[in-house]
Amino acid sequence: MRRNFENPNQRATPKGRSAVLQAKLALLVMINLAQLWILSATVEAALAKHYKEIAPLVIASGVCWLISVTIVLWWKPTKSKRSTIGH
Repeated sequence: MRRNFENPNQRATPKGRSAVLQAKLALLVMINLAQLWILSATVEAALAKHYKEIAPLVIASGVCWLISVTIVLWWKPTKSKRSTIGH
């Protein structure tokens, strides 16, 4: 499906939608890996009794969670309307 530049209401093609979904998935995987690293650092700090380091790590984990929720709930591709080429 080609994009019709005469119709400004047409937004994303199916390939564009799959690219957006793949980008969302890649971002979520990277954030999840960062959260796992933060979790391991938090456990290590707790076992070493370095309690001053736990609060920033918990805040960082919360920020990662917040970013993940926004990616899942609000970052969506725009709806595409089929164009009528030649009409």
